[in-house]
Amino acid sequence: MRANKTTAYLLAGLICCCLLSRSCANTTTPPGGGPKDTIPPVLVKVIPDQYATGFPLVKGKVTLQFDEYTVIKNSSDIFLSPPTKKKPLSAVKGKGIVVTMQDTLQPDRTYTIDFGQALADNNEGNLAPRYVYTFSTGDVIDSMYFTGSIVDCQTLKPAAKMLVAAYTDLSDSACFNVFPDAASRSDDWGFFTLRNIKPAEYRIIAFTDEDGDSKYNPDADNVAFLDTLFTPTAVVNDSIYELRGFNMKDTAKCAARVPMITLSAFKELQSVQYLQNYGRLNEKFGFLKFSSANVDIRNLEFYGIDSTDVLLQYNPSRDSINFWITSRYRLDDSLLVRIDYMKTDSTGVLAEFSEAVAMAMPTDTNILKKIKEHEKDTTFKLKATSTNETVEQEGIILESEDPILEFVLDSLRFTETNPKNQTEDKQVIFTRDTAEIRRFVIRPDCTLQIGYDYKLIIPQGTFVNMYGLPNAREEIKIALPNDENLSSLALNVTGADMRYIVELLDEKMSQTLRRFTINADGKLNCPYLKAGKYAIRITQDRNGNGIFDVGNLLERRQPEVVKVFTFENGGNLIEILERTDLEQDINLKELFR
Repeated sequence: MRANKTTAYLLAGLICCCLLSRSCANTTTPPGGGPKDTIPPVLVKVIPDQYATGFPLVKGKVTLQFDEYTVIKNSSDIFLSPPTKKKPLSAVKGKGIVVTMQDTLQPDRTYTIDFGQALADNNEGNLAPRYVYTFSTGDVIDSMYFTGSIVDCQTLKPAAKMLVAAYTDLSDSACFNVFPDAASRSDDWGFFTLRNIKPAEYRIIAFTDEDGDSKYNPDADNVAFLDTLFTPTAVVNDSIYELRGFNMKDTAKCAARVPMITLSAFKELQSVQYLQNYGRLNEKFGFLKFSSANVDIRNLEFYGIDSTDVLLQYNPSRDSINFWITSRYRLDDSLLVRIDYMKTDSTGVLAEFSEAVAMAMPTDTNILKKIKEHEKDTTFKLKATSTNETVEQEGIILESEDPILEFVLDSLRFTETNPKNQTEDKQVIFTRDTAEIRRFVIRPDCTLQIGYDYKLIIPQGTFVNMYGLPNAREEIKIALPNDENLSSLALNVTGADMRYIVELLDEKMSQTLRRFTINADGKLNCPYLKAGKYAIRITQDRNGNGIFDVGNLLERRQPEVVKVFTFENGGNLIEILERTDLEQDINLKELFR
């Protein structure tokens, strides 16, 4: 009996231990699987060997063997140079990546396969280091190389993933019709290397290659080009810093690379000239849109309408015309217009061409509704824009939806009220915008003072639009900023030998806070600035039209040059503290040398 009890106690104890053990193991946190794998796959073997010669012209294969299972994360990053019509086919095979040529290769030619950031391990997605495999279909491996960088011509940000092409065919049409003799792609920093190429004279062109055919398409691609022919003189060597593989997130290492050439990327304006679009936006307002800038119009005739009743306005790039018909009588539903202009013919040459178009009244319901609403108007409203921080420089902007045909400036009134509430009339300077006939600028003809209130009063009837309607009464109030914590920056600009556009930008260089157009040395004042960091962007306005102009590949014309000023600290930003008045010297000849 005692033995049986002893046995029962032992069994009960064993069951309790099991239950306790099981309870301790049943936690809410799953067991850890060890540290996260951060080691990228390691290349252990290449078949054929790096720098192999006598590579097959047809269906040749390259196999990369790694120390772990590796996947193709982005097959488009695998790039063959020189490119072929059919892209190489890449596939995973065990722990290897196999690249098979799909097109017949050229004899006695050196090729490279740049794997970029295409490969990663199968578990954690760790990117394999960039690897460039080089082989030759002949007996010799070409050994020259050069490096470069590409930036957006206007923002100056790196132009990534552009195809950089080198041509021994030096004709203007090569980039449109033939594959390059060597090519590469710019990385996230806009940096590129063309390696293992022949010591020859090349024409260098880069483009975004949106359709992936390795040929430049002006309608779709951004482009950059080198002004002169280029002959590489440097020889490939494993010790060369710029030829290494780089982690694009390693800012210090990527920024330390030195380019041999620098290209500016831009989107070309359409070079083929023709009438692209036209229409009427109401009974007496319409437009003509051309495919290319700087249209050369020899004659423009509106049938049945006197030329003195037509107002024309080109946009800044002169690829579009707005027109208004100021006659008071109603127009026909169909407006006939004849345009004599220089149009691109079938041979690609500009030739004088006559074209007649019929412009019907708009049928859009919203437009028709708006027209009916305007027919009931007895006055029209001016849009007044002013900013206290910039009113001294820019004045008060007045804009009208329709052209103004009459105005009586004597009726304008500009008043100044001092802190004692005493009001005095002041003079203003009135100008009409030469680029926009519906826009006026009114500037105080006096020195504005902090703590004073100012008011522009525009009585009804000061302006009369093309429909004979007077403006509604407007009052615009302005006052200079009165914050003691604000600061100022004065730019002492010298070396102005042409027209320049000078802009003060915010820290992200995404917003223009002040803008000046100059053609002579002088001081540019930027008052009422909040504490923060600012940048200065300066554009060479070579043709003096007040806007930035892109380049043209066939004309060998680069885009207008844009620079971001570098301060004494070596950076592109200046920090302005509260209650600080700073001056900065800018020598344009030094900046643009």
